[in-house]
Amino acid sequence: MRLHEYQAKRILSQRGISTPEGGVAYTPGEAHEVAAQLRGRVVVKAQVLAPGRGRAGGIRVAEGPEAAELAAQEIMSLAIGGLPVRRVLVERAIDIRRQMYMGLALQPTGEVQFTVASEAAPFTEPPRTIALDYGIGLLPFQVRELAFALGLPQRATEGMVQMGLALWDTLIATDALWVELNPLALTPVEDLVVVDSKITLDDNALYRHPELAELREAEELTPAESEARRYGLYYVGLDGNVGSLVNGAGLAMATSDAIEALGGRSANILDVGGGARAQRVAAGMNILLRDARLRSILVAIFGGITRCDEVAAGILAAIQCSGAPVPIYVRLTGTNEHEGRQMLAGAPVTLVSDLYEGARLAVATAEAA
Repeated sequence: MRLHEYQAKRILSQRGISTPEGGVAYTPGEAHEVAAQLRGRVVVKAQVLAPGRGRAGGIRVAEGPEAAELAAQEIMSLAIGGLPVRRVLVERAIDIRRQMYMGLALQPTGEVQFTVASEAAPFTEPPRTIALDYGIGLLPFQVRELAFALGLPQRATEGMVQMGLALWDTLIATDALWVELNPLALTPVEDLVVVDSKITLDDNALYRHPELAELREAEELTPAESEARRYGLYYVGLDGNVGSLVNGAGLAMATSDAIEALGGRSANILDVGGGARAQRVAAGMNILLRDARLRSILVAIFGGITRCDEVAAGILAAIQCSGAPVPIYVRLTGTNEHEGRQMLAGAPVTLVSDLYEGARLAVATAEAA
């Protein structure tokens, strides 16, 4: 889960990392109020989870409250990356002597990469990166050595050590996958201040952080994503016309790959997970059956702790509720496979013997529609 800049900065400042003073505004009038409290020159920044805010005109410097209000009005009329701007961050503008980069990124191997650079990203020269053991963490001497390599003065070097350790604490405390300070500003008095920041949290760990899970903005989810979350389903919308319902991430990727390899286009990945009962399967099928983009649906289930008869009951319940507006191909194998296939024998679905056969039929149907 990606956080907005203002959300990330709030987390960072709670751990002692210096960020500019400011506030979030949901209307141009509120931007005026925040700027009036700050006094002097401010920066008005669109808060939207899309790249290219600056190039799209979503970041502007304003000399006073009236200019901040006008800037907010213009920014809130934009759609950046296809997303409407619903809020802006109004911050005190800071004097910047030098822009740098600092970041932590959890790798699939379990290591954490600590990266600093003498410039803001994108880099023109290779940044300096060291690999950290997750169990040991970031040590002061490691940050100090990199700060020396960047040629920072003594005050800024010690500031970078403290900031690096706080950044590590943030990564661990929030179960983040990625924490980035870009740019990190060196001021004329040799202080370090975070100008912009990004935090990406591990969705699988959000159950340990309900206060962070609440930060997800409901308007940023599609109706299908919102409904899937209510039922504990994993849903990713794509731009194709073949829907798929599976159990397990590996089978989800294999099914999507099979559809694409046969010349089709996946419309989604809908994973009901392991051990799904009929109600959960029905909820997932209803999401697909109401999707007007779909021209066919492929159900691919490998029954282990998931019982095929429960899957069949879910499919039947969904069809009874939403009908069968497009051809549905069902591949069931594993636990209670025989019972599940028997239950679907009279239903408006086509039972297939394997994943490849189901994908071939689903793609051919979608192409012919």
